[in-house]
Amino acid sequence: MRELIETVSRELATDSDSAASVIAALLGRKRYEVYMKGEIGDCIRAKVLSQLRQMKKGKPIEYITRTVQFRDHVLRIDPGVFIPRTETEYLIEMIHNRLRNHPKRILEIGIGCGVISIALASVYPNACIIATDVSAQAIANARQNIMDQALERRINLVQCSMYDCIADEFDLIVSNPPYIPRPRLNRLPRSVRKFEPILALDGGVHGVEFTQRLILEGKECLSDDGVMVFEIDDDAVAALTRFLDDHGIDSFFFLKDLFGRSRYLFIGA
Repeated sequence: MRELIETVSRELATDSDSAASVIAALLGRKRYEVYMKGEIGDCIRAKVLSQLRQMKKGKPIEYITRTVQFRDHVLRIDPGVFIPRTETEYLIEMIHNRLRNHPKRILEIGIGCGVISIALASVYPNACIIATDVSAQAIANARQNIMDQALERRINLVQCSMYDCIADEFDLIVSNPPYIPRPRLNRLPRSVRKFEPILALDGGVHGVEFTQRLILEGKECLSDDGVMVFEIDDDAVAALTRFLDDHGIDSFFFLKDLFGRSRYLFIGA
């Protein structure tokens, strides 16, 4: 194992602790278990080295292990479904800390692998959640995670675009929509650009088109005291502020993520 750690460290140009963390993730173990292991079999070594070659080609480790950690949950992530980030974990904290009332009915637009809806189901144990996605692959991935968490009675999935299949009112509408401006897509890291779904990244020419639609169409689905919360791009604040002002929406504010970037837009009561 020590030799394998040295190999991974050298190949990834990282320190031994980081290399051990990578090996632990690839093997589905705790990091301390990697350090405790002495001799390893040829099969384990071959498996790690094969996965290492995939990583060096840019394939995200989440797609290799088929797992993603999100708050207290370890969930399945299928290749071709958007990988949730730390910023979205913090989005859940912002919602929990900022909403005055506990929402009873929640709508998520663009569920991906299901992390936001599953996390909100934990935060609001009395809430009923409807989640949509245009991608059949994402819906299938989310359904598996929802079943694994025994939440199928509380989270209902609908495959459709935006609000196309939605007729009810909700206390909370939440989404992490595509918001990367199209000119910036080619500058994304190779692991994102080549492996993650463009549908979940491309926010249009200016990166705000989807968010603007979510806002305008979402107003019709929001209860009187309801709130809309969206993850946004840091550079979109000025454009979204103008858009909200132009449409007479004056109850809104932006919040920053853990890295000091404007990342969350709250609209409503």
